[in-house]
Amino acid sequence: MASPLLSSHPGKRAVERAWLLYTPIWGAITGVVMIGGFARAWGDAGLMIFGAIIAAGAVLAPILTMPPEERALPWSHRASTSMTLVVVVLAFGLNYFQTPFFFDVLHMRYGFGATWVIDRNPLFLYLVTIAYFATYSVLACAAFRFVRGLPLSPAASLIGIALVPFAIAFLETLLNANPFMRSLFCYDDARLMLTFGTLTYGISFVLALPLWLRVGEGTRAVSLAAIALAASLVVGGDTLALFVVRHTLAPLVTDVHDDAPPVGGCLER
Repeated sequence: MASPLLSSHPGKRAVERAWLLYTPIWGAITGVVMIGGFARAWGDAGLMIFGAIIAAGAVLAPILTMPPEERALPWSHRASTSMTLVVVVLAFGLNYFQTPFFFDVLHMRYGFGATWVIDRNPLFLYLVTIAYFATYSVLACAAFRFVRGLPLSPAASLIGIALVPFAIAFLETLLNANPFMRSLFCYDDARLMLTFGTLTYGISFVLALPLWLRVGEGTRAVSLAAIALAASLVVGGDTLALFVVRHTLAPLVTDVHDDAPPVGGCLER
């Protein structure tokens, strides 16, 4: 019997299941690479190969487990294609436009041995984020369905749904900014990141959740161009929101530095 936390659409349900099954795999590999110190020792080529392997797993898992009815559809009409496209656009777009906010406002630091970077952000992280966002898309949709299925009042249900994106943002920070990775990845002020950072990072998931819920559902085919545009609008909305936060709220709670370096700070403690 199909889980009520997964989509009722066979194609989308298969993708969600594949990404859930892949989550402990990429999580374990990433944990070994990060905690084991390999990410500090490897150069750009090694890090890019690592990122490509993690991303490839997220892309291939739904294809390898695709149900027959989906396999019979044109490539462009498959749930795996549209859902993966959304994840890739968000991973690349948010890495490019959102990460400077993490350096300048949330004081994120890293010790990766990487020189292939775009605006201080290592290129291999663009690829690794594909797996992260694949998992987040499933968890966000599953949590939404769970809350909707609870016997709550409309107001309580709305509050519960609104908390889902921020819970995911908080969980990522808690898992990544841990003592075992302090020499490789940390925040100068972990409390700031867990509070203000959760609220600001969560904006991207608030904007992405409606798209994650709709993409791959139903029988009406939607063009990949339209899907890519919708994902790009999520990136644009998040970029605009963070621009406003950076110049209004952020100076009230922390020091904002333009072009803050990604090294030093908490890495040296």
